[in-house]
Amino acid sequence: MRPWQAGTLPTARPDDAVRRLAATGIPMLLLQGRQDMTFPAALAVEAAASLPAAQVVLIDEAGHMAHVDRPRVWLDAVADFLT
Repeated sequence: MRPWQAGTLPTARPDDAVRRLAATGIPMLLLQGRQDMTFPAALAVEAAASLPAAQVVLIDEAGHMAHVDRPRVWLDAVADFLT
């Protein structure tokens, strides 16, 4: 708790996060509501372009809570990714 209280915790967003994720080679699914106003879909597309093992799925008629807005589409995308 002392580092937290002192405000000396390292950032949760390292400068080299994209490079570090890309280096893992782990398949990643970026599942995004196309109408998300909190995290625009263009950012997911941009991230996927920087991560060779990433796949982006944009869900139409869904916002930030795509799993609530379009649960069947969201679950199908997850199932397709896992198979």
